[in-house]
Amino acid sequence: MTRPATDLRFEPLAAEVRVLLEQCGYRLPPGDHARDLVLVRVEVALKNLVEIFEGRTW
Repeated sequence: MTRPATDLRFEPLAAEVRVLLEQCGYRLPPGDHARDLVLVRVEVALKNLVEIFEGRTW
């Protein structure tokens, strides 16, 4: 089973968003557990944004 193009592009997009947020002065919380929880929430939010942008939320 092949992954949709959006999935193939997602990891680089997520990395770019993280860099952009850090360049704008945003910081991840300290601690591995808290950081992991935050990154999971960011991933979900970014996937939702991509689906909305591509019109896949109807």
